[in-house]
Amino acid sequence: MHQFAYPALVWNLSEIFYYHTFSYWQTFSFSLSNYFIITAIIYLVTFAVFSKRKSREESTTIEVEIKEENFITSIIVADSNNKKIFLQVEDILYFSANSPYISIYHSSKKYLHTETLKSLETQLDGKQFVRIHKSHIVNLSKIESIQSRQNGDYDVTLINNTILRLSRSYAKNFKLIFHQLTTK
Repeated sequence: MHQFAYPALVWNLSEIFYYHTFSYWQTFSFSLSNYFIITAIIYLVTFAVFSKRKSREESTTIEVEIKEENFITSIIVADSNNKKIFLQVEDILYFSANSPYISIYHSSKKYLHTETLKSLETQLDGKQFVRIHKSHIVNLSKIESIQSRQNGDYDVTLINNTILRLSRSYAKNFKLIFHQLTTK
């Protein structure tokens, strides 16, 4: 396409600005012989880049689909007597950062767990658990109400009357997921 447009542009410009015009076919044969290799290289590189990007997007889509099937359903924690307990993830109210541990707030008790919130967030179902603050991940099914603080932040009240702050930096993602959940 560019090989045909270039001589037309040269012909039009020479018609407007010069006393003589450059021949279309002469300019076409000149550009074909001198710029063909450069044009071919540019198009091949562009094609290679876009095909790699497309294959990379397809591979990440496949990874996401596989990852959605591998969410954790229970967490092993130790109680005060070092007895190992399986907690069902659906019964957990929220997770809170308590460096170097995570506090797990279960419907019956608080437990400590040795992991980071960031790594735990990747293992949890994003449709059930949402990060609401740099220190909190909350179970959406355990939310009783949400109230604005009029500064971009919100107070999230859970079913056990615990109030957590929804930071304005996490509010957009929270609203999107919470809206999808409540409209179904």
